[in-house]
Amino acid sequence: MFRIGGVNGKIARNDACGTLASVDEVVARAGDDPAKSLVVMYLSQFVNDGYAEWHARDDGDLELRFVTGEIFLLADTTMTRLA
Repeated sequence: MFRIGGVNGKIARNDACGTLASVDEVVARAGDDPAKSLVVMYLSQFVNDGYAEWHARDDGDLELRFVTGEIFLLADTTMTRLA
């Protein structure tokens, strides 16, 4: 059912690929916008619990990849589902 991960569909921390972005880096991008900070806080909980990973792209945007296969692109002003 899950394309990535191990037990309970969580991401195995040592099996991660790509350039992982730290949660601190993602929070810093939210800046002073309280709405962005709140969204990042909730999304980072998925990362902390092992259900998703942040991936930094070469263009500076971030991808949030869930173990169920969904991928979201987080740009400065938008969030787009890629898959």
